[in-house]
Amino acid sequence: MIGKRMINRPTSPDDPVTSEAEEALSLIAGSGKLNYSENQIMTAWESFLTDTGKQDCPGVRPVVKDSWMRCKTVGVDARGTGAVVRNDDDYLHQLHENNHELIRAAADSMAIMKHLLDCTAAMIILTDRDGVILENYGDNRVLEAGRDIHLEVGGRWNEEVAGTNGIGTALQTGKPMLIHAAEHYCQDVKGWTCAAAPIFDPFDGSVLGVVDLSGPTKIFQRHNMTVPVIAARQIEQNLFQRGAGERMRLMEAYLDSAPAHNQEDGMVLLDRTGKVVCHKNLPDLKVRGTRRSAINVGDVLFTPRPNMTEADVADTLTLNVTPQIIRLLRLNGVIAGTVLVYKNERTSTSRLSPALPGKPDGKPVSVEKTGMPLPVILGESPEVRRVIDLIERVATGKGSVLIEGETGVGKELFGQLFHARTAVSSKTPFVTVNCGAITRELIASELFGHVPGAFTGALRDGKQGKFEQASGGVLCLDEIGELPLDIQPFLLRALEEKIIYRVGDNKPRPVNVRVVALTNRDLLQEVETGRFRRDLYYRVGAIKIVVPPLRERGDDAAILLDYFRHQIANDLDEPPLEFSEAAMEVLNRYLWPGNVRELRNLVESLHLTSPVGTVDASDLLDMGIAAGATDRSGTANSPSPSHNSKDMATMEYRMIKAAIESNGGNLTLAAKQVGIARSTLYRKMQQFDLKKSYN
Repeated sequence: MIGKRMINRPTSPDDPVTSEAEEALSLIAGSGKLNYSENQIMTAWESFLTDTGKQDCPGVRPVVKDSWMRCKTVGVDARGTGAVVRNDDDYLHQLHENNHELIRAAADSMAIMKHLLDCTAAMIILTDRDGVILENYGDNRVLEAGRDIHLEVGGRWNEEVAGTNGIGTALQTGKPMLIHAAEHYCQDVKGWTCAAAPIFDPFDGSVLGVVDLSGPTKIFQRHNMTVPVIAARQIEQNLFQRGAGERMRLMEAYLDSAPAHNQEDGMVLLDRTGKVVCHKNLPDLKVRGTRRSAINVGDVLFTPRPNMTEADVADTLTLNVTPQIIRLLRLNGVIAGTVLVYKNERTSTSRLSPALPGKPDGKPVSVEKTGMPLPVILGESPEVRRVIDLIERVATGKGSVLIEGETGVGKELFGQLFHARTAVSSKTPFVTVNCGAITRELIASELFGHVPGAFTGALRDGKQGKFEQASGGVLCLDEIGELPLDIQPFLLRALEEKIIYRVGDNKPRPVNVRVVALTNRDLLQEVETGRFRRDLYYRVGAIKIVVPPLRERGDDAAILLDYFRHQIANDLDEPPLEFSEAAMEVLNRYLWPGNVRELRNLVESLHLTSPVGTVDASDLLDMGIAAGATDRSGTANSPSPSHNSKDMATMEYRMIKAAIESNGGNLTLAAKQVGIARSTLYRKMQQFDLKKSYN
């Protein structure tokens, strides 16, 4: 369920993406001319500061005047810079940890801006919800000048500290904001112009941060406001896509491992930040200190901290009633959420397991003698059964296992099955590290840990690495093909010698770890190209298991579709979606390039966007499914640049070609339909020689 602010805006002329930018721009500029008088605003500012009885501020926009009033009320020093900065290593490390998801979602937009703004006398800025700068990129001269006014990473630019400015006033008003030159409240900032747009949480509508374009006043142009607005909306879209996937996985984790409860029991599901994702059967539950009669999606019920236990959650919950059961939920071995259960004592306390499609009284989730629930892997095809059987056989050995497969096939789920089959108890650790999501500089520390003072930014007390955390259990190395070449020898040594050395330390630390490596690459090909060490490949790939793509699993897609539509309906407390005959025909012909993940996300999106509860072929077209549809043989009417009809390049070619044609050559709409960035679409068109024909 999308919260207070929707981000899936229509792209029709009636509601263009740039409407917010135009609204903000119209406040300062009209009819192509700048409605701004430097002398008049400066005179009004001086009078405002010195004459307490004169507050009319002629020539000053109402939004700016209101901001000046707020700044004066809280005592902001107008004769200085206003902003403050804190940039010690510990603070910045924690700042980035607290805003990890926002930074990840903004990475693409910031990277593009970094390239485009070089030598433009401007910079692009990303802040958190408090106006603290997380990242800034752009012209080096402007970045240097920004440091003089604390416009740098760690600088705080909320109104209460920095006075009227694009960042702080956008946060205060919740609207895109252009603050130009003399309109700034603090004297030292009046030589700058800034255009800022708030970033909203796509699920509850709260403000997460700001994108800001700043520079000397000479850079002012009418289109300045458009840049941060578009960037903010793209970040929101990325947050939605990432968040929706994680929330689905969180709900799956809840269904698989949540404590015993009945349908009549009260339940609250929280994400990793302590924020309410969903709840049911809680008429008398409310947040302490509020007048509201019930909790809402988006309410933060506690503030997470490292190594938190269920007891810690109970001590810090802001609810008026303590739950009978608290369970921390893990994804990839990391705490990703919390479930609170309020028992209805009038009902039975027997465990209710999620029913499989077509089986209302479905069998309970299998539990090993270790007490560990087995992951639910649905499918009846011989291909997937062979993988399951193979994992169960190799789990009895001692070596490492390499699981290969396309993106979205569920490699991690099979890794969890491997862990469950090797576990000696329910406390046997399963630790996951994504080798492609960690910077080159930090990957060694993440894997092996570090000692105090090992490098700039190292934690004061040192840090235990993933190898040590997984000792006695399984370490899952996701996207191992992305591991930097210079780190690979250290991983090889750890696997061969079963000892690790923390960064900055010469003390060997023994570890007892079984490694399951995941990759969507052909590692042997990576070896031949020199991007992966041969000796490491033979160490991690001694036992290689290939998970088949969904298009090769027969009728498993239909089984999974039925499962997801029931599961998501249960989570949302709605009837399951129904699919028309025409829709099923489209789905049966679709090759699922995104595999199981794409199927699950599609069902979730359809639940959120289908007002009548029935999905037709046209609904799938809106999701870009029909554009990529083809029969299982891979035949199509157009030529293909690929020699193999099942090749992913072939499917990409056909999908992109169909999207361009169906949108009349409009590349923006085509990119949106396929679900890729416009820049990526350009690259793919060049790759498949489509540019001349359809641009």
